[in-house]
Amino acid sequence: MEIVGGRAGYDFVSFTGEKHQSISRFRGGEITTEIRLKKENKKIIVVLSKIPFVRSFSMFLELIIEYWRRFLFAIIVLLLMEYLFIGTSNSYLSHTVSISTLKMFFGALFIAGLIIKITPIGKYHSSEHQVANAYLKDPNLTLEEVKKQPRTHKDCGTNLVVSVVICFFILSMIFDDASWVFLVSWSIGFEVWKSEPKGIWNLVLMIGKVTQYMLFTSKPKEKHLIVAIEALTKLEEKELANEN
Repeated sequence: MEIVGGRAGYDFVSFTGEKHQSISRFRGGEITTEIRLKKENKKIIVVLSKIPFVRSFSMFLELIIEYWRRFLFAIIVLLLMEYLFIGTSNSYLSHTVSISTLKMFFGALFIAGLIIKITPIGKYHSSEHQVANAYLKDPNLTLEEVKKQPRTHKDCGTNLVVSVVICFFILSMIFDDASWVFLVSWSIGFEVWKSEPKGIWNLVLMIGKVTQYMLFTSKPKEKHLIVAIEALTKLEEKELANEN
């Protein structure tokens, strides 16, 4: 069975196969698993995903379509904050400090990493990686074998972020750090992430693994690993049953 993707959250691990997606949660001392059919992408997403340097933005469009309620809520909150705290502020309070795009990006990454590190998300993220690594070696998963695996993974989305940051760092030295430079960096970084060119990809993987280990994962307990094993095992059962 091919693992197409994986995710981790506050109390769950999810794996995606060719046709199905599994979500295993740990609540109230029990593990529950839900298997659902993979959602088919919208036609516009399928078209955009085939166009180099444009397909990087299809990811954002897909997220907006899937989670449009959350995006709408976030926009409303931002507009209200702007009206309440900026629109009615005096000249002293409205003074803004110039912060470079790169510093803002690193700041956001650090805050996100801190949240993931100190919450169960980091442990479930590690479990997702360790189970995926073990499955690639031997589909017959055991807790003992999973424990031996590294908590970093070569296909983690962190590597995409690292690829974008490297591109942005290089381009910002030439063109300054204007907003359009970040958009171009995202587009180029995404293509690097997809094609994995020799040389630079080794650098991306090295930095990505350190970043995963230090910021976006933490040492899991047995219960976190068992949840991840359950998610992948149930997915495999469904995917293989569908083939017969």
